[in-house]
Amino acid sequence: MAVFHWKLQRISAILLAPAIIYITLYILNIRDLSYVEIVNDISSPQGLFFISIVAAVLLVHSSLGIETILEDYVHDVKLQSIFVNLSKFFHAILFLLTLISLIMIKGI
Repeated sequence: MAVFHWKLQRISAILLAPAIIYITLYILNIRDLSYVEIVNDISSPQGLFFISIVAAVLLVHSSLGIETILEDYVHDVKLQSIFVNLSKFFHAILFLLTLISLIMIKGI
C-alpha cells in the first residue's frame, strides 16, 4: 500500500505542475478580462472540467501529504486513524463545496 500511496502522490504532483503554471498565468492576466468574460470562462464546459479535475487532483495530493505527515508524527495508532479520517472527510467536503460553487456559477 505504501508504494501505491507514494506513486499516487508523485503522479498527482506531476499533474498539478502544468495546471498551477496555467492558473498562475491566468491570474496574472485576469485584469484584462471583464467580470462576464471570467464567469463565461469558468462556466464553459472546458472551464468546469478543468476546475473539477484540478480540484480533485489537488485535494487527493493534499490528503495524501497530510496522511503522510500524520503517520510520521502521530504515534498513537488510534489517534492517527481519527486524524487521517477527519482529513479525508475534510477533503471530501472541500471537493463537494467546489462542485457546488461551480454549479452556482454555472447557474444550473
